[in-house]
Order: sequence, then structure tokens, then C-alpha cells
Amino acid sequence: MNGLVKANERKLLFWWVVMLLLILGVITTITGCNSGWAVANLIITPVDKNNSVYTIIVDQDSTEHWYDKAIYTEENYCFKHHIWEDVRKKNSE
Repeated sequence: MNGLVKANERKLLFWWVVMLLLILGVITTITGCNSGWAVANLIITPVDKNNSVYTIIVDQDSTEHWYDKAIYTEENYCFKHHIWEDVRKKNSE
């Protein structure tokens, strides 16, 4: 009799887990998927998408420069032009 009770408890636990996963799947499907991306409730538009692993800086003559991670006010390697470039901070005055 004790083995029968444990088997029934296992079946009941199994069906509870199945139902929980089913409910979570339905909730995720209804609320989680949409046609776009959002980060912290901010919708990312195609203009905001930047698929680059580099930090991209646009020069005053509209030339793009691709630097790795941080940019220092010294020589930085530009991965777009494949040269070391001297970067200086300019005052906006």
C-alpha cells in the first residue's frame, strides 16, 4: 500500500509540473513575444541598432572611426582604417 501511495504522489507531482510549465509557456507566448526588441521598456528602433563591437566615432567631416572599447586622449587604433590615430578632445566653445 505504501508503494502505491508514493506512485500516486509522483503522478500527481508530475502533472502539477506539466501544468505549471504549460501555464508559463502560455503566459510567455502571449506577453513575451512581439515583432521588435525592447531593453528596459525602451523600444529599439532600426536607427538605434548598432551591430558593431567597436566604439564608433564620427569625425566633423563625417568620417567614421572604429575604436576598440574605450577611447583614450592619445593614440588609438582605428579598426576601419587599420592605423593608429591621435585622438584629442575638442572643446565645444
